[in-house]
Amino acid sequence: MDETSKENKAQKYAQVLVDINKLGTKTFSYLIPDEFKDEIKIGQAVSIPFGRRKEDLKAYVVGFSNYLDEGIKAKNISQIIEAKPLFSLEYLKLLDWVSNYYFCDIQTVLNTALPQKFFEKNVKKYRTPKIKSKIFDVEKKNFNSSLSSAQKKIYDEIKKVNAPTSLLYGITGSGKTEIYFKLIEDTIQQGKNVIFLAPEIALVSQLTMRTIERFGADCVAIWHSSITEAQKYETWKKLKNNEIKILFGARSAVFAPIKDLGLIIIDEEHDSSYKQTMPNPRYHARDVAKKLAQLYGAKLVLGSATPSIESYFEAINTNSLFKLKERYNSAKLPKVSVIDMRVERAEKNYSIFSRTLINKTIETVIKGRQVIFLINRRGFSSYTQCLECGEVIGCTKCAIPLIYHANTNSYKCHYCNYELKTDKCPKCNSSAIEHFGLGSEKVENIAREIFPDFRIERLDSDSLTKKNEHIEILKRFKDGEIDILIGTQMIAKGLDNKNVTLVGVINADLSFNLPDYRSSERGFSILTQVAGRSGRGEEEGRVIFQTYNSDNAFLINAKEQDYENFYENEIELRQMLSYPPFSKMIRVIISSKNEFRAQRAIAEIEFHLSDYIKKLALDENILILGPTPCVINKIKEEYRFNIIIKNLLGQRGHQTILRFLKTAKLPQDIKMVVDIDPSDIL
Repeated sequence: MDETSKENKAQKYAQVLVDINKLGTKTFSYLIPDEFKDEIKIGQAVSIPFGRRKEDLKAYVVGFSNYLDEGIKAKNISQIIEAKPLFSLEYLKLLDWVSNYYFCDIQTVLNTALPQKFFEKNVKKYRTPKIKSKIFDVEKKNFNSSLSSAQKKIYDEIKKVNAPTSLLYGITGSGKTEIYFKLIEDTIQQGKNVIFLAPEIALVSQLTMRTIERFGADCVAIWHSSITEAQKYETWKKLKNNEIKILFGARSAVFAPIKDLGLIIIDEEHDSSYKQTMPNPRYHARDVAKKLAQLYGAKLVLGSATPSIESYFEAINTNSLFKLKERYNSAKLPKVSVIDMRVERAEKNYSIFSRTLINKTIETVIKGRQVIFLINRRGFSSYTQCLECGEVIGCTKCAIPLIYHANTNSYKCHYCNYELKTDKCPKCNSSAIEHFGLGSEKVENIAREIFPDFRIERLDSDSLTKKNEHIEILKRFKDGEIDILIGTQMIAKGLDNKNVTLVGVINADLSFNLPDYRSSERGFSILTQVAGRSGRGEEEGRVIFQTYNSDNAFLINAKEQDYENFYENEIELRQMLSYPPFSKMIRVIISSKNEFRAQRAIAEIEFHLSDYIKKLALDENILILGPTPCVINKIKEEYRFNIIIKNLLGQRGHQTILRFLKTAKLPQDIKMVVDIDPSDIL
């Protein structure tokens, strides 16, 4: 009998996690029969009776205890279904940390981590996926690649550093992926496994295919929202049997219980997609990965050409920053031009395309090269207004304009999915309605008019109508079957197509104009990243930023590809205003269909929290902003108000704030959302 079994034998009750119809996923205590006390372990699947149900339910052992709350009569566990534990004690510690840090119950965390199919007793029909991802059709190739002297230096330094987290800051095209591959190879040779995260499903697919070419398909798996339940179940079985060496995925893959974890890589670590904004738990995969690496003694490597301000600051202060400041094989960074569209309009060019961009596009495609157009907004237009009465066609449930989509001739809300089909103003019934602003769909339509002989495709979440379509589009682009690829930020990261020599950003101002303290960071990042898609081959690239504000300092930094200067300016501003990394932020949002009640509730929370903090003499280090209406003050028919809390005390302040929030009692018609480390304050 092992030590774990001896400890379990002394326990009287097992705490089990079970999914109950209409109740959700809950934990309950059950008696451990004597015949199971030598075998029962955390992570095992067991069969339990529940209520008056005729059939037992499937549950998972998540803990043990020797006592029950008064008045509860425990039933016996019926049987152990699977002797081999599905997850370890370390894994449960991770989920418990997520629960405590992100202010949500453990059941909610487990709902995120465990596919619901694991609560079904009969899962035979999920054992073999009917659909095999085309990603795994890629064949392994023989590689003789070697690291450059600059890459080898960085690789050696990352291997030696004692810091638990390393940040690889490498300009676009500097060869960060080759360093990742060398670290992966070392980890596998040591008998350990790897989690590799990327922010976009399209990027996950590209990286997975490149990895299969290097290491083969047998030891590789993927995990993200676009794979089927059957594929998820298949992957979990392989993880359980330690058959997976490299797991690729988007943010949720950080919860996959991979065995013998030795290395976690987070590519494009700055990307906001790593933060889950809804539903609970509102976790950030980067921070969960830090805890995961700590629990397993694994190495965590973050990589980006535009690191997050927090990660760069931390890396500087822990001597774990590694820089690659030259492109691989000494390739030149693309030449970046800024076109002031105000000048274009003054010279009677009212097109969304500057004359320079039109001419360079024609020149590029005629030479057999390829072009990328970025417009960081979906749909056809930004808003639609009636020219008779002035009404802006808005969502009936949210306080935002509806976005017009020409391909369906409808207006859609990107928050609640409300859709309206009309050719007239809903207020005055006039036909004099006009679309203003730009979206990717409109850019595509205009591009097809200007460049009728060129092969044009659009890649954004609206254009993808079937699973894995992004893989097909990117493959055709790589194979030279597309001349111009138009898209949102989905195409700004990770594309490594050596035939792309021109990138045009249609409205470079868009990302800088949001009322959010991270807007400059996001704007700089997306412009720098998309510029880096150009000129990755032998021919020097060209980038054109079209703007209506050519004096924007952050735009100038992006033009120069100068992250370090951008960082110095931004970190000074953050310190002055006590924004992260000089504080940790918590956002409390109160919502209700009754505007007055929501406003009163947030005011009461702010008043009592301020009083609580003052009594603890912490008011100089825990700062409260608000209450104010949210920037988007109504979503899904609910009015929204918030307070922003800046915590300068680290873990002590965090626990103090959450301890108070746990005591908040709200009526049923009022909802409270607590967003830890919010990615935005909209």
